[in-house]
Amino acid sequence: MRKRRRMQGAVLTARRGHKGVERRRQAILAAARAMLNREPLAMRRLADAAGVSPATPYNLFGTKRRLFVALYEQQRAELIDRLAASDPPDAFARMFHAIHLFGAELAAEPAFFRALFATLYASDPDEPTPPGSDPGAAFWRAIVADLHKEGLIRATVSVDAFAANFVYLIGGATLDWVEGRIDVDRWETAVAYGLALSALTVATDTARADLQTRLAVLEARIAIA
Repeated sequence: MRKRRRMQGAVLTARRGHKGVERRRQAILAAARAMLNREPLAMRRLADAAGVSPATPYNLFGTKRRLFVALYEQQRAELIDRLAASDPPDAFARMFHAIHLFGAELAAEPAFFRALFATLYASDPDEPTPPGSDPGAAFWRAIVADLHKEGLIRATVSVDAFAANFVYLIGGATLDWVEGRIDVDRWETAVAYGLALSALTVATDTARADLQTRLAVLEARIAIA
C-alpha cells in the first residue's frame, strides 16, 4: 500500500512538473513573439518579459535558433487550425486558401515574420537543420498528399517532388518579401500563380477547369500590377 502511494505521488509530481515546464515554455514563446513584433530578440530581456530566470529559455530550447524553430512550429500549428476551420471543398482549394491565410499573417505581423524567416533562412554551420524537420515543408507536403488522394493530380505524380518544387517556389517568394523586394499582395499573387501554373501540368480533368479559371484571374491581377 505504501509503495503504491509513493508511486502515485511520484506520478502526480511528474505531471505537475511537466505542466510547469509547458507553462514556462508557452510563456517564453508568447513573450518572444510579442518582442519580435517590436524589437530584435534578446534572451535576457525575453526571460524578464516571460517571468522566468535568465537560464530558463536556454534550458528549455537550447539555443536562440531552436527557439525560432519552436516559434515556426507554433505558427504552422495555428495555420493548420485556421485552415481546418475554413473547410475548403477540396485539396486544391485548401492549398490556395492556405496561401491566402499565410499572406494575411505576413501582413498582420510583418516584423515578427521577417525576423523569424531571416533567422531560419540564414545558414548555420554549427546547427544545420536536419532533413525532413522543416514544419513548413511538412505542412505543404500534407496538402499535396491530399491532392493525390483526392484524385486531383495524376497518380504517377511524385508527391515529394511536387511538394518540394512548391516549397522552393514559396521559399523564394518569401525571401523576396523578407528582404523588401515585394509586398504581401505581390507575394500572394506570385505564389498562387506559380502553384496554378505548375498544377495545370499534372492536374486531372476533375481539377483542370478550376485551375484554368484561377490562372486567368491571377494573370489579370498581374497585368494590372
